[in-house]
Amino acid sequence: MVEDVAVLIPAYQPDESLVTLVEELRARFVHVVVVDDGSTVGAEAFASVRPRVDALLVHERNRGKGAALRTGFAWIRENLSHVEGVVTADADGQHKVADICRVAAEVPSWQGGLVLGVRRFTGRVPLRSRFGNFWARVFFWILTGLSISDTQTGLRGIPRDLLGRMLEIAGDRYEYEMRMLVDARKHVRRPKQIPIETVYLAGNKSSHFRPLRDSFLTQLALLRARLGL
Repeated sequence: MVEDVAVLIPAYQPDESLVTLVEELRARFVHVVVVDDGSTVGAEAFASVRPRVDALLVHERNRGKGAALRTGFAWIRENLSHVEGVVTADADGQHKVADICRVAAEVPSWQGGLVLGVRRFTGRVPLRSRFGNFWARVFFWILTGLSISDTQTGLRGIPRDLLGRMLEIAGDRYEYEMRMLVDARKHVRRPKQIPIETVYLAGNKSSHFRPLRDSFLTQLALLRARLGL
């Protein structure tokens, strides 16, 4: 059982995938935290996971993934003082527990830098995801000088010494994750990238990522962060 790294799951409108994920995680991790980001459906899923997690934190209204991650980071930092870091995972089952474990295993020894679970984008990958990731990583490299093969991954390991920085990063929605990567330029260590399985369920229809709007916001956040705005 992993005791020194907590798993944080931001969830919005979840289905049984969240229940399955939490059940599998509790067989491997001592600490699991879920944030309900103002969901209007999924009450049964949250009721099922509530007794199986350290905390089910609730936003009264939908505030966005970035806000949900900060809520979770703050709770873990305050209440789980013994853990050496946090791994974030999506609620829709697109991150395999084996890959979550692989990322978690690197966090304690990689203080001062992020650990990223990066997808290989091989096999049957939706065109919007393949296309979007390619241009995102090219644009990111041009503006930051950091070569990250999957800038859109939600599977991330954050060591304890970076949690304070994570609470200071602006952005309430998907742009928050891009700002997190831009901030990595200032970290003691460059991000460690761990290859993970690429999983898209039913064409990725469960994703709440809106390709046009959210891609624009993430790239705008990248540009603004790079310019110090």
